[in-house]
Amino acid sequence: MQALERSFISNDWITIVFVTCLVLIAVAKAVYETRFIDFVELLINEKYLLKANKDIRFENPFNLILFTIQFFSISLFIYIVFNELNVLTDASNFLLYVRIVLAYVVFVSLKFFIERMLGVLFNEEQELNSYQFSKLSYRSYFALLLLPVNAFFIYALAPGFIAIVIIVILFLIFNVISLFNTYRRYENMIYNNLFYFILYLCALEIAPYFILYKVFSFI
Repeated sequence: MQALERSFISNDWITIVFVTCLVLIAVAKAVYETRFIDFVELLINEKYLLKANKDIRFENPFNLILFTIQFFSISLFIYIVFNELNVLTDASNFLLYVRIVLAYVVFVSLKFFIERMLGVLFNEEQELNSYQFSKLSYRSYFALLLLPVNAFFIYALAPGFIAIVIIVILFLIFNVISLFNTYRRYENMIYNNLFYFILYLCALEIAPYFILYKVFSFI
């Protein structure tokens, strides 16, 4: 009887990513239980943001945990999309994921520091800190929701093109809602500086995503 060669793709490193995210979630819930509960209720009420706005510290361990989960989860979804769309790359699966994580971290970090510099330049540092924290919090919330979706696509059923489009559309809708809620809190300031606000939207809320697309096209 002729032996048949059986090939398969190992998901061991993906399992490690999932376990790491779950451990981080468990640590956040155990150490910062009240704050974690407020964060989970972010879509229902803004108690989490109102409490955090009193003393915004991006370097707080709880925030760093959420940001780390965000980087891992969203990067994993991008990796799944790359595989589903058969994006050609000379990198191994794990190396491709590492490149995506690094590109995403660099993108978010650069955007964050540019916005911080603008806040200092226009003497609106406190307001901009609150705005940035709100955006990052909503994005981290979406990343948590994305974790079980990623697990389903990895271990149960590979996503089709339609499923990917639906999730991307949901992500965009989620971002629009989060931005609307954020802008609503600063509507007076926006109306008084409408020209600069439109300039900001074009330069730092739209253009960076075209740049990110170009970065990923070279991965």
